[in-house]
Amino acid sequence: MRRPVVGGAMVLGAAVLWGSLGIFAKRLYDLGLTPRELASVRASVAFLGLALWALARPSGFRVRPRDLPFFALYGLVSIAGFQYLYFATLERTTVSIAVALLYTAPGFVVILSRLFGGEPIGGAKLTALGLVLSGVFLVTGALGMLVTGDAVVSPAALILGLASGLTYGLYTLFGKRALARYAPVATVFYAFLFGALVMAALEPPWRPFTARPEATPLLLALGLFPTLAAYLLYIGGLRHLASGTASMLACLEPVVAALLGLAILGEGIGGDQIAGIALIVGAALLLARTAAEPRADEGAATDAGISSSASR
Repeated sequence: MRRPVVGGAMVLGAAVLWGSLGIFAKRLYDLGLTPRELASVRASVAFLGLALWALARPSGFRVRPRDLPFFALYGLVSIAGFQYLYFATLERTTVSIAVALLYTAPGFVVILSRLFGGEPIGGAKLTALGLVLSGVFLVTGALGMLVTGDAVVSPAALILGLASGLTYGLYTLFGKRALARYAPVATVFYAFLFGALVMAALEPPWRPFTARPEATPLLLALGLFPTLAAYLLYIGGLRHLASGTASMLACLEPVVAALLGLAILGEGIGGDQIAGIALIVGAALLLARTAAEPRADEGAATDAGISSSASR
């Protein structure tokens, strides 16, 4: 039974947790860790947390052997691939531009959900998408940098950034398909299993713990809260929301990051960021209103799309 209000609350909870990533990263970078080390630790700690859960309740983690290639693709593309592409973008442009390109994800989700999942694109969803994309470019400062020329986006950075947005969006689409057969906890477990294996091959996750033992509490918290808990909340929310709606609601993450930066790190907020926050919050309210009162034909179309995905 779909409960859009519950789903929206879960996705917003995930966005709040993801928004705290900057606080963790700032502290851990100060201790000498690198972005790739953090990505590997996040995936491994989240997987190990779920593995302990699986030991207590193994029946909830059973999947059909024929679905393992799907989960391998899920982890490779949307966990490992996303992390690699995002950090590759960061190497070639500013953080603001990289984040803005990452949050083109809702656009990919809305289009692909329509093409392959049968989710309708109404006027409210298109309006919300426009507000979200505009708000992200404002709240991250990317628009101001592009206008003033303070940031130049090379073709490589643009392609990698858009690819990071695509793989980030595919996490939602893969998750939606997996949820047609499996519970959220099993879906996240197998996605992180394969994602963590790939990341471990690129960057062994145990090295930060042995090289900087004083960072252990922060590293564990990084893997458990803005990673494991956030992904579980988001996947759980997908059970009650259309893919495009969930992806756009998750764009509250940069808003939370900006507010936490102000409250905890003392970072300033300019007029463009305030305007961006207002646009994203407005989009969230619009989505909440339309999700709470779904049209009968939209619900039927969405259910049909899920059934179609399950049959493939």
